[in-house]
Amino acid sequence: MTENKTPTRLLFVRHGQDLDNSRGLINGRRDTPLSEVGRTQAVRVAEQLRPEGINCVYSSPLQRATQTASIIAERLGVAEIDVESDLIERDYGVLTGRPVADIPLHASNIFVLNDFRYVIDSPGVEDYTRLWTRAGDALRRIQHRHAGQRVLVVAHNEVIKMMRANFYGKSWEDELRLSPVNNCEVIALA
Repeated sequence: MTENKTPTRLLFVRHGQDLDNSRGLINGRRDTPLSEVGRTQAVRVAEQLRPEGINCVYSSPLQRATQTASIIAERLGVAEIDVESDLIERDYGVLTGRPVADIPLHASNIFVLNDFRYVIDSPGVEDYTRLWTRAGDALRRIQHRHAGQRVLVVAHNEVIKMMRANFYGKSWEDELRLSPVNNCEVIALA
């Protein structure tokens, strides 16, 4: 048997806007559904992805991601979504469910870029080294399973960023210097 030399094409999409996003709350692992805006974003991004010829779709287990993935997969004719537990959102500990404006009150170390506050340290928040490692593990599993295919991964801002950092051999610190991923923004890696 010959090995497939065609590289895997990876496309990442951050889930559509959910109810917490619309209220300015920190999601973390809260399992909130998409808003109407989020459902519309998912339909729109599905049309954008149509020319890509997606072979399979992976999703975080949280419903904002699985709903986004389902809308996209249905419109692209992909029958099944693979839910990958390591694609789950970063645990935000004491910040979960709080307004974004409360980050400075509860975080002892923050990095701010383009008005986005990256929480470096706060009680119960998953540290970036662990997030970078689990995102990289998920990336390698997906690449191994789907060599030479076109794969869509629907996940969360910081998970996508850490997968991209792993793909390019960068540190989590380097990745934080890049802009956040917007709701239903497509990030393509080849």
